Amino acid sequence: MGIVVSPLRSIEITAQGYANNPFVAWENLGASATLSGTTPETGGERANAVSGSTYDKFRAVEDGGAVVMAFDLGAAAVVGFAALAAHNLGALGATVQVMHSDDGVTYTDAGAGAVAATDNKPIVFRLAWGATARRYWRFYITGLDADAQVSIGVAFLGKEIIFPRRMYQGFSPVLTPTEVQLQSNVSVGGELLGSSVISRGATLAVDLTYIPASFVRSDDWLAFQAAFGEGQPFFFGWRPDKYAQDVYYCARSDAVIRPSNTGPLDLMGISFNARVYANG
Repeated sequence: MGIVVSPLRSIEITAQGYANNPFVAWENLGASATLSGTTPETGGERANAVSGSTYDKFRAVEDGGAVVMAFDLGAAAVVGFAALAAHNLGALGATVQVMHSDDGVTYTDAGAGAVAATDNKPIVFRLAWGATARRYWRFYITGLDADAQVSIGVAFLGKEIIFPRRMYQGFSPVLTPTEVQLQSNVSVGGELLGSSVISRGATLAVDLTYIPASFVRSDDWLAFQAAFGEGQPFFFGWRPDKYAQDVYYCARSDAVIRPSNTGPLDLMGISFNARVYANG
C-alpha cells in the first residue's frame, strides 16, 4: 500500500524541505493505551495489535459493515504518525480511516481521509504535527462484506523522526524478497530436476553520511538508537514522497547502531541493517 500524507502535514514537511527525507517511527503510544472497539474473536485480542509482533493478531468480524479499533491514550497527545501492518485489508477490499475525538464519543477525521487498501502491505498515515492534541484515537475500517473478519498484526500511533539528509545512490529498496533459501534437486548427470523454496524474507541496509551531530545526539534519536539495539520494531521509509510504496516494518538484524564522526563541520555517519516484516 504505502504512505498517505495529510494536506497539512504535506505543507509542514515541504516547508522544512523534508518531503523526500527518510524517517523512522518506533514508539507506539497505543502500547500503553486502553483499547476498545469491535469485539474481538477468541484468541484475537486487541492487545495483539500493539505488542510489536506480527505473528499474533487482533481479529474481529465486521459489525454493521465496519470494524473499529479505538485507543484511549489517557491524556491528550498529538499523533503525527499512524500505521497498520501485517493486516488483510487489501484482501477484504476494505477502507481505513484514522480518526480522533475529544470525548471518545464524537470522532472526526484526523486529516488524511479514508483510504482504500490496495494490498496487505503496511499503510502509513503522516498527520499534521501542528494539529490539536487529542486523547481518543481510532482506526475505522469500512467497506466490509457480511461476516468478513479483519486481521491486524500491528496498529501504531506515535510520531516519526525525520533524518536531516536524503538518501540517494546505494540504497536497495525491497522490491521482492531479498533472502530466499532453496532446496534444489540435481540428477547424477547434473540436470536440474526442480527447486522448492524453504524460506523467504527480506533485509535492508541504511547508510547515511553528513548527519549533524546535534541530530545524532538529540533525545529522540538516542531513544530510537537504544530501542533499535534492544530489537524493538519500527517503521522505515527511505524516499517517502517519490516512492510512497516503499515503507517497511522492520527490526534489527545485525549490529547495534554506532554513529561515527565523518570529519570536520561536526558531522556524523549512521548505518544499520534491518529485517523487513511484510505481507501482501
